[in-house]
Amino acid sequence: MKLPFLIFVAGSLFAQLPNDALLPDIQEQIPNHLQIQNEQKKEMLRFTTGHVNLGKGPLQIRGGNQIAPCVVSGVPFAECTHATQEILDANGSVVATHLAGVAVFHPEHNHWHQGDVALFAIRAGSLNGPLVGTGTKVTFCLVDTERVDSVKTTKTRTYWDCNAALQGISPGWVDTYHHSTPGQELEITGAPEGIYYLTHLANPEKNWLESNYNNNSAWVKFKLVRQGANPKVEILETSPCVAGLTCPSPANP
Repeated sequence: MKLPFLIFVAGSLFAQLPNDALLPDIQEQIPNHLQIQNEQKKEMLRFTTGHVNLGKGPLQIRGGNQIAPCVVSGVPFAECTHATQEILDANGSVVATHLAGVAVFHPEHNHWHQGDVALFAIRAGSLNGPLVGTGTKVTFCLVDTERVDSVKTTKTRTYWDCNAALQGISPGWVDTYHHSTPGQELEITGAPEGIYYLTHLANPEKNWLESNYNNNSAWVKFKLVRQGANPKVEILETSPCVAGLTCPSPANP
C-alpha cells in the first residue's frame, strides 16, 4: 500500500492525518550545566540540553536511499539523504509519512545525523534583546538516552543506534546532549558583564509533525561575571518547567 505524503505550506497541514495516527510532542529540557571554556582563544558558552517526547507517538525518522552532496545551515556535507518522518498507530504500524528535511553522514562519527533539529541563541538583557550569539545545531543523532519514570509510556528502549537508517525518540524518553558534545556551544568572546538569556528552540523549521508546536522552546537567564581571566556564569531564572520532565538538574557546575 502506498502511504500518503503530508505537506506543510506556510505552517498549515493540508492533508488529513488518519484518526489513529499518534504524533510526538517534543519538549525541551531547560539548558543546564552552563560553563564558559576557552577554546582556541575564543570564549565558548557550553551547555547541556535534552529533547523530551511527551506525545502519544514516537518521533521516528528514516533516512532515504538517494545520497548526494548538500549544504545544511551553511555547512557543506559530502553525503546527504532525504529524511522521512514515519507516523505510527497504537499497533506500531506506519499510517502516514512526512518529508522531514535532510540527514547527513558524519565520517568522523561514522553515522547519520538529522538536520535543523534545534536553534540556540544568546540575547543580552531580555528575551528580545540584541543577539550576542546564535547557531543552529546542524545535526543530531536521535536516540533514546534515558526514560522519564513518571510517564507511563514506552518502557523499552527502541532507538539506540546512530548508524541505523531508523532513528527517533520514543514516548516518555529523553534524547540528551551533554555540554561536552560538539555543537553544544555558542561563542561569547568579549561579552561584557551583565544579564543574558540562553534560548533553545527545537524543530525550528517544523520539519517534524508534532501534536503541539507551542512548547518547543526553553530558556535560562544568567549573569556573566568577569573576575580575573576566567569568566563565570550565575543562573538567575529559567522558563517554566515540569519537575521530573523538563526541569534542569538542581546543580549547575
